Amino acid sequence: MVQPMIFTSTSVGNSAAPHALPSLREVHPMPVKAVRRTPPPNKQASSKPTPAQPAAPPPVFQPVRTRRGFEAVCDQIRQQLARGELRPGDRLPAEKDLAEQFDISRSGVREALRSLEAAGLVEARTGIHGGFYIHSGNSSGLTQTVQDLVSLGQVSIANVTEARVELMKVAIRLACARATQQDLDAIEVDIEHHTELFREGHGSRNTKSVIEFYRLIARATHNDVIVMMVDALSELIRALLARVDPQPRKDIMQVRRKVLALMRERDAQGAADAMELHLRHVSDYLESENRKTERKRKMAA
Repeated sequence: MVQPMIFTSTSVGNSAAPHALPSLREVHPMPVKAVRRTPPPNKQASSKPTPAQPAAPPPVFQPVRTRRGFEAVCDQIRQQLARGELRPGDRLPAEKDLAEQFDISRSGVREALRSLEAAGLVEARTGIHGGFYIHSGNSSGLTQTVQDLVSLGQVSIANVTEARVELMKVAIRLACARATQQDLDAIEVDIEHHTELFREGHGSRNTKSVIEFYRLIARATHNDVIVMMVDALSELIRALLARVDPQPRKDIMQVRRKVLALMRERDAQGAADAMELHLRHVSDYLESENRKTERKRKMAA
């Protein structure tokens, strides 16, 4: 039987000695079955392995008093994720139960869950089995974080475009070495699909699928971290380009076909050079348009 998750209560701004609330086990002690102790086996008489030890009880978290309650809730859930005590697909306790275990208000629990949802760690589900579940993970939180830093002026567009160019060079080198035939075929299918869309006049940077090409190259590396980083930066660049010019370059499919041909030949250097040239053209264009926008904004001020 799976033991219930136990979170410690969270006190905020209390300088007195901590007074820990009793855990669920202290309130409802479980009966303990007596275990007969046997003497250690005779090394000469037996070579049988010792029986497996019973699983250790869930850890008890320490109260956090120096932060707001919702931040402590987020921290403890993240700690359980890091230790593997919570896994993708696990359902968190109900809001009321979390409030009781953490000894904070339900509004504090809701704020924590919203924060974790925005970070992509949990997802809300509706229906009979509704509630908050540990998410399988995606790059949406990373994309939003970088977007916020750009909006706040902490990160420049030039920083983002440079990072993307260098990251894609690494990705395409790894993909040339690791891509399976299925990986390469998937890239070709995507190129054919978007070639048809552009021919019919439906190709646009407002469509998120336009960056699927880069995602597929990243997936061909078989490195999940690279997949998330490429996805995040590609989506950010797509959104920025869509603001200034929703129509991609006319030769974009020709460039992609060239990159794929070099990948099929396992020419990592050639594929990386072709990708770098293409992305630097995109970066230069984006930075140029951004400077124009800034000048117009200053003139209007």
